[in-house]
Amino acid sequence: GMITADQHKTMSLKEKMALILLPSLSTAEEVTDVSGRGVGMDVVKSNIDQLGGQIEIDSEIGHGTTIKIKLPLTLAIIPSLLVTVGEERFAVPQVNVSELVRIGAAQVKERIERVGDSEVMPLRGELIPLIRLASTLGIRSTMIDQESGEEVEDRRQLIADRRSPTTEIEESLPQNHKEESEDPARSGPDRRYKASSDLNIVVVSAGSFKYGLVVDDLHDSIEIVVKPMGRHLKHLTSYAGATIMGDGRVALILDVGGIARLADLTSMAGSQRAQDLAESSEESRNKDLQALLLFGNGPEEPCAVPLDIVERVEQVMHEDIEVKSGQKVIKYRGGSLPLFALSDVSEVTELSQEQELVVIVFTVADREIGLLAAQPVDTVEIKAIIDHDTLRDTGIMGSAIIKEQTTLIIDIYELVETLKPDWFKRIQKKEARLKEAQRQGTNSDSYTQPEIKKILLVEDSDFFRSQLKKYIDDDERQCVPAEDGLVAWNWLQEHPDELSLIITDIEMPNMDGFELCRLIRNDNRFDHLKIIAVTSLASDEHIAKGKAVGIDDYQIKLDKDKLLASIDKHIQ
Repeated sequence: GMITADQHKTMSLKEKMALILLPSLSTAEEVTDVSGRGVGMDVVKSNIDQLGGQIEIDSEIGHGTTIKIKLPLTLAIIPSLLVTVGEERFAVPQVNVSELVRIGAAQVKERIERVGDSEVMPLRGELIPLIRLASTLGIRSTMIDQESGEEVEDRRQLIADRRSPTTEIEESLPQNHKEESEDPARSGPDRRYKASSDLNIVVVSAGSFKYGLVVDDLHDSIEIVVKPMGRHLKHLTSYAGATIMGDGRVALILDVGGIARLADLTSMAGSQRAQDLAESSEESRNKDLQALLLFGNGPEEPCAVPLDIVERVEQVMHEDIEVKSGQKVIKYRGGSLPLFALSDVSEVTELSQEQELVVIVFTVADREIGLLAAQPVDTVEIKAIIDHDTLRDTGIMGSAIIKEQTTLIIDIYELVETLKPDWFKRIQKKEARLKEAQRQGTNSDSYTQPEIKKILLVEDSDFFRSQLKKYIDDDERQCVPAEDGLVAWNWLQEHPDELSLIITDIEMPNMDGFELCRLIRNDNRFDHLKIIAVTSLASDEHIAKGKAVGIDDYQIKLDKDKLLASIDKHIQ
């Protein structure tokens, strides 16, 4: 009796779902002390309406129900990055933060360029325009005087603060900057050599437009409650709201789009420098670059791990490390984070008390773990030419020459698996099968192994091919390696019925992964096969192109856990 038959005929599915929100309607079969009176969802709806929000319900029999609650931004709790400029604190919504970049004092001149009247930073094939948040918002910026150690006003007008500009750069400077460049006081050795002169840059995105905010300090990511700006501040488009911090002080929330408009930022995409950078980046992509996170172990032991599998990097003090039941741990986000060191499994130097430590956080075997490492930490992209024989050891997959130093490439999965084998369920598969056979009354000695499934692994890099093969091969699966798409296609013609899955790289000589997938999907003999792409080219554009040619899943090359989970899901 809550609606009429005529109303029912004209109602959409969503309108029918919304009936559950009406007072006194219930799906319970009988009324009890706690249910059946049709009150609960009615209370939910009335409270959300008071907040100015919306509630949507989607349900499909046999599949489940999805309830979406939409609240105004001013009432939401959002994760944000806390930054400081001078004495002021600001929050940058995490959804707008692309990445954080720290440029050492000695590298500022090399890393920061000028294009027209703008200062820019080349970053992986893009030109990122930079603005100093202090200048844009009119905040007094400070620096540490190298002689007195006191905090003084930073009067530099350029981020890079070049002392001896080249003729080309000098010509692009305003007249007052040219006069400063000829000033003897601005010649000589660079002032930027102390850590206090390092640049902290927050790369933010406003829609499809990226730019870098230069700030004084970066702090933790925190969850904040967004408060609306007062009526007398509504005209300030640089701010999306405010929040009250734990100490009672107010921090303004930056509107990255408004700041870009305030600074009159424009995209550098059409400049000649951007085109040159894009061409250079395209050439680099064709060389199958691998992004690595660099860190130290001992003073003479630089190390690296694939950047794609790093969750985050946290600073840690020696006194924060505890040992419980023989396991190093630190308090981390409301729990305990287990810590491991390379010296736990390999013949390398132990980290000393004098070294500044960081914890590199990974997810291994569905758990967050931390690798103890020494500063400084940096990132680099190199072609994956890695020697996996000379310095091979437990937890060390090989070595490479990076920045003219022999660098150890760490296998974090092998390191943790060596120390915590019980964390890895795959290791226990055989034991589980034997127990199941015994439970069913079968003699374990006569228990037969399941048929070994073949997986075609198409990868042109010797290093990645051997590493992936080591991940995948076990008592149930066997990799068939192929050096490129053409070799793989020829093998498929001779063995059309032997495979259970195909794993392929994208960028390869002779025939790339996209062309190989087109050929496979146009041959109905292989309709049953799933294809997983393992690549560093996992942008939205590449994923869309991959789906168009029949790729079922994309995985990062050396993310072992996710790759194995994808194999379990797609293998036939």
